[in-house]
Amino acid sequence: MRVNYSAQVYRYVKQKAKPIILQAEKSNPEMRKEIARVFQQANRRIQNIENKGLISPAVQALGKSDVQGFTKFSMRQDWESLKVEYAKAIGFLQQPTSTATGTRDYNRYLMQTYDLTENEFDLMAKKLNDKLTSVSDEEFVERYLMRYKDFTGELEQTAKDVSTQIESEAESVAAALDRDIENEAEKKSSEVANDVADTVDNAINAILDTFNKFKI
Repeated sequence: MRVNYSAQVYRYVKQKAKPIILQAEKSNPEMRKEIARVFQQANRRIQNIENKGLISPAVQALGKSDVQGFTKFSMRQDWESLKVEYAKAIGFLQQPTSTATGTRDYNRYLMQTYDLTENEFDLMAKKLNDKLTSVSDEEFVERYLMRYKDFTGELEQTAKDVSTQIESEAESVAAALDRDIENEAEKKSSEVANDVADTVDNAINAILDTFNKFKI
């Protein structure tokens, strides 16, 4: 069975990173404003999904469950780290399950695939989100343990696939940053070498001028 995402979901996930930000060696107010806008959008989507108790592979893939509150993406970082987090946020926003609508579509897919009632699915969702509060609910979920394992196994694999996509965005940025640093180092090294060569040439010319002056 395949997840049938609503047409409107694809209108929400047309996010693109701005190359000028990723390539910038230093930040400026406009770039930081754009990054803050993207972070705010990602944080709002996460908050919306978590408040509704939905199961989102995209949210799980971020690996930010240990971050307290809803500010999963923060501006309190150095410029290079901000660019990597910016790439992650863009990668997250490109995922259908970064939206509440897309996550509902995915949750319906899980319900149909594992033949779950709304009550059963709700309990499993609470179990996954560590929100089960009664022993009886825990026991009920345990009765469906085999099915629950299949259910969580598929969810974990989906989250892993999404995580790979998001991380690849960040890794490409990190690799580009490394290349920029290496190129800058090579450029400076070349400039230093040229300066040394010029200094040597100037010294030799000065010596030759001295020789000529004294007819040596």
